Amino acid sequence: MDILTNLNMHGNQILDVSIQNLAQAPSEKVIGQVYYNTQDKRVYCWTGDIWLALDAKDASPTAVSIVKTINEGSALIKQEKIDGLSAKLSGASLVQAINSGSENINAERIQGLTAALNIDTIIGKINEGTKTIDQDNVTGLVEALKNDTIVSGINAGNKTINTDKITGLDTALTNKETPQGAQEKANTALQQAKEFATSEVTRIVGGASEAYDTLKEIEDALKKNDSLDKTINKALKEKTGKFSQDIGNGASVEIGVKHNLKTQDVVVTLREKASPFKVVYADIEITDENTVTLKFAKAPKLNEYRVIVIG
Repeated sequence: MDILTNLNMHGNQILDVSIQNLAQAPSEKVIGQVYYNTQDKRVYCWTGDIWLALDAKDASPTAVSIVKTINEGSALIKQEKIDGLSAKLSGASLVQAINSGSENINAERIQGLTAALNIDTIIGKINEGTKTIDQDNVTGLVEALKNDTIVSGINAGNKTINTDKITGLDTALTNKETPQGAQEKANTALQQAKEFATSEVTRIVGGASEAYDTLKEIEDALKKNDSLDKTINKALKEKTGKFSQDIGNGASVEIGVKHNLKTQDVVVTLREKASPFKVVYADIEITDENTVTLKFAKAPKLNEYRVIVIG
């Protein structure tokens, strides 16, 4: 169940409740949020800066608590205070460690390497040289140069080939229908359709008696029958209506929905727009006979929910 607004318990207790169990801290968090870490068996609260453990497990200055305090703090230890660190960070030491290791450095971390590996640079070097690349060594080139592949690429593209470049095409197109001729045929078909529709309407109207051969005469006849008129109007007035609309813009926590059902006796349902279409809950106010207002603790994303009003 998703509740999208704050719960006011009015001083009542929450009984037999469990804090959310997670193997690691939530990626989305708000100040004051708590959870129970199932790995280190501790309860944490988000302060806005760190996940603060809500126990005294590391209160004594043990090695673990000292390291944890350093890792979570904002103060820095001077480099010269760490034995051997300066030597480890020297250029010669770093290069030796890199050459001896099995890890790779990202290309963008090596000055000038990204530019040297740029596709334009590589192609420029190839074009300026005297060497050639074997066709078989260019992945996909042989396949791309096949007749079927070229024809398929032409058919899938949006470029056109001049007709005079295709042998026999101009001759083949000579006997084809012109756009003007096609338009004339379309106009003729449309006129025939209009004439057919007119004749059918005339036939239907002509099939009724003179007193009922137009909608106006039917209306007059209904008005003369006062009881029937009242019955129809009463049924229309008492008919239950339904209105639905997608809501959410990523900014508003209060959203007014105008349903125009002309009653405050409405039932309002809110559900997810996407699968699994769960029903969710927000504060709902029946503002007036044509409007309801939905209030959220956090602004819904663009068209995240769908509201259904029945009344």
